[in-house]
Amino acid sequence: RAVDRGRWKDGAFGFRKSIYVRRETMTDMKGISRRSFLTGSAVLGGAAALAGLAGCSPAPKDTSMAETGSAAEEDWLGEAPALTEADCDNVVDADVVVIGSAVAGSLSAFGALENGAKVVMLERNKIFHYGGNQGSFLNSEFQKQSGKPTYDPKEIVYHIVGNTANRCDIRQWRVWADRSGELVDTLIEKVLTPAGIPFTCSPAPDEPELWLNRVFDINVVLGDPTKDNYKEFLSGMHAYLADNGADIRYNTKAEVLVQDEAGRVTGVIATAEDGSRTLFKAAKGVIVCTGSYAGNAAMVKKFQQEKVAKLLEEGNVYTMYMDTEDLSSAEPMDDGIGHRMMCWAGAEMEGGPHGFLGWPNGGHIGCPNLEVDQAGRRYMNEALFPVNQVQQVVSAASMPSGAFTWEISSTEDRLMPCFIGIDPNVLDAIAKSGTGVYQADTLEELAELIDVDPATFTATIERYNEMCEKGVDEDFMKSSEYLIPVKNPPFYAFNEKWVFVCSIAGVH
Repeated sequence: RAVDRGRWKDGAFGFRKSIYVRRETMTDMKGISRRSFLTGSAVLGGAAALAGLAGCSPAPKDTSMAETGSAAEEDWLGEAPALTEADCDNVVDADVVVIGSAVAGSLSAFGALENGAKVVMLERNKIFHYGGNQGSFLNSEFQKQSGKPTYDPKEIVYHIVGNTANRCDIRQWRVWADRSGELVDTLIEKVLTPAGIPFTCSPAPDEPELWLNRVFDINVVLGDPTKDNYKEFLSGMHAYLADNGADIRYNTKAEVLVQDEAGRVTGVIATAEDGSRTLFKAAKGVIVCTGSYAGNAAMVKKFQQEKVAKLLEEGNVYTMYMDTEDLSSAEPMDDGIGHRMMCWAGAEMEGGPHGFLGWPNGGHIGCPNLEVDQAGRRYMNEALFPVNQVQQVVSAASMPSGAFTWEISSTEDRLMPCFIGIDPNVLDAIAKSGTGVYQADTLEELAELIDVDPATFTATIERYNEMCEKGVDEDFMKSSEYLIPVKNPPFYAFNEKWVFVCSIAGVH
């Protein structure tokens, strides 16, 4: 399945933050011998053995969605390029061809190499995409030796199944539960330690039981935790792959999957920077790890909820990109080319509407302060975490004026615990920045500044403060530790613009 990625930069903070979320198919290698692997064949979407979680990375590119390829707005699929072996300048033979060289692609290539395959990995840019810096691993020796809990795999998989309303494939999560610990131990032994790349367990959440969404302490940072991307780790991965025989082709864009007369996928045609084309034959399979379709307007309109798609038409889209010097062209990265290539070859898209990853660009992010919608009404338990999951609640909120909500706070909020380690005193810096921040000495004045009905807004605050005094959230059941009243001026309203960073969907 597609690897989904996203990032944002908020000028009000003066720091960068990204989220890297992946929903991907993992191929179960348990009990499969090297010989049996090499006698199989498949076309797999995002086959890898690592599930990524939150990390940090470079700034976003705020763009409207591009209509990519030959797909007009109502024709999301378009037509496959009419390319054959006769149009190619070169032919390269391999067992496995991997399209995309970021985390999913690199780990897919790693798994194939470990099983004895001859591997080619294609990347259309000058370098791999490097968003994110953590992965989720279960019960590795490294985690156990670091004093982390030993979890019941069934408990965690059941939690995931429940969180996805049974839409996930439990067989794929079983592979992760059974094999991910072994994977990170292998990466530490073969890649990280020899290359001198640091690795550490993520700090455990202090009081996860207070969060609306339970979080397990299963993250490992692959690289320097002060550097907000996977660049160091993936540089080491690519060096390991190359040293062990993988043929890595940068500036090489996959155009179309090649099939034989029976429909079996036998390779891919790709175009190099100089315009030359190569047929990469894949005797055993092609693995597609090409990312999101968030930058493709036609696909978003087709597969996302109508309300979400409408919000995106207003320009609330952050498509992924890397540093400019690492890109081969100005075309949007998240154009859904992998999904479309696979559908041209006979696959079908997952049923919809699809999930998506959203992220707030602004506000005192990571602190469960009072949130109100555009009508001035409270609409959620603010202790939902991780923050990226809040977007599902926000997408259902009242947003007639665009994809934004308001975070309301006062001077007491410097005491508010923060989910993601931001110093509460950053409130002062945000307030002084004047970017998306409104300040007033009365709630009525603040309501006027943010264009909400003063009576509705003040009633919301009064109700919230009453529950804070009681220590019981009678409306949304937020834990009492986070019930800090909005009482003492100056009062602040932080504009939280919710942006669409990536799609979460793949193909059958």
